[in-house]
Order: sequence, then C-alpha cells, then structure tokens
Amino acid sequence: MRDVLAVEEPQQHVELTGNTRADLMAVLQHMVERMGKRRGARMMAVAIERSGQRGETGGHHREMVRRRMDPLRKVIEAGVATGTLQASLDVEAAIAQLAGPLFFQAVFVRRRISSEFVATVVDSFLVSHSVP
Repeated sequence: MRDVLAVEEPQQHVELTGNTRADLMAVLQHMVERMGKRRGARMMAVAIERSGQRGETGGHHREMVRRRMDPLRKVIEAGVATGTLQASLDVEAAIAQLAGPLFFQAVFVRRRISSEFVATVVDSFLVSHSVP
C-alpha cells in the first residue's frame, strides 16, 4: 500500500506568494484539480476505504492524508505567523473547514467543484478566522 501511494501521490507544487487568501485559493484549487483526475478519484476511494483500518494499512492512509494536507497546513501556519489569521486558530480544524467541503462535493455529491465554490469556502473561512 505504501509503495502504491508513493507512486500515485506526487508532491504538490504550488508556488506560495505570502498572501493568505491567494495561497489558500491556489492550494485548494490544486486539490480540486487532483480530485478531478481519474487517479485522484481512485486515491480518494482507497483513502476512504482504508480510513477505518488500524495497524499498518491505516497508518499508510494517515500518512497519505498528512502529506496531502501539508501545503494547506503551511499556508495556515504562515497566516498565523504573519498575523493574518488568529493566533488561537486550531490548524487541524482549519484544514477540515477548508478541505472538507471540497471532499464532500467531490466524493459524496460527485459534483464538479467550481472556482467560485472554492472562493466561497476560502472567504467564509477568512471571515471567521482573520485578525480584524
């Protein structure tokens, strides 16, 4: 499983700008593009199927999810560090707030995710968590 995930899961390459909104948009849009590809859909199916397992297989799943969320985590942490986002922000909860709606649309509703939808998710998040 680990070897399959390593081959199927290349690192994300998104150039970050230091602008929290722009970087969130870029990282999430990249996720959307990956989910829209056939391999991305297969990876999500494997991740969902493996998510309830414990032991070695479940560990590979958690590692894959962690790697996939690292770029998003970096943007959120940078936003906190620069004072754009609230210092008290729970980074893991923030990841769920941002990525969760995209995965729900892609996996459960099977709806194409528009840039407008991504912008709505990002802007709603920023309204709640930006420093005034």
